[in-house]
Amino acid sequence: MHPAKIQLRGFDESEISKVLKRAGEFKAEIVKTKDGFDLFFEDVENARLFISKLQKELRFEKKMSTENLGFKKGRMHFLFVYSLRKI
Repeated sequence: MHPAKIQLRGFDESEISKVLKRAGEFKAEIVKTKDGFDLFFEDVENARLFISKLQKELRFEKKMSTENLGFKKGRMHFLFVYSLRKI
C-alpha cells in the first residue's frame, strides 16, 4: 500500500466545497496551504478513484509525480503526488 497526496490549485470556492465534500466520503485528510488544499489518502488506489469521479464533475489538468519516502521492510516506499490545476 502506497500513500498519495492530491494538490488542488486554482479552484474557486464553490468547486472547493464540492471537492471537500467528496473527499469526506474517501476519508481523506484535508490540509489548507497557501496555494490551495492538499488531500492525503492512505492508499493510492483510493486517490485514483477520487480523481476519476472528480473528472466527471470538474475540468482540470492532472500531473503525477512521486516522492521517495525511503525503505520499509527492505522495499522502497513512495508517496504518489497528483497535482490538479483548474483549466
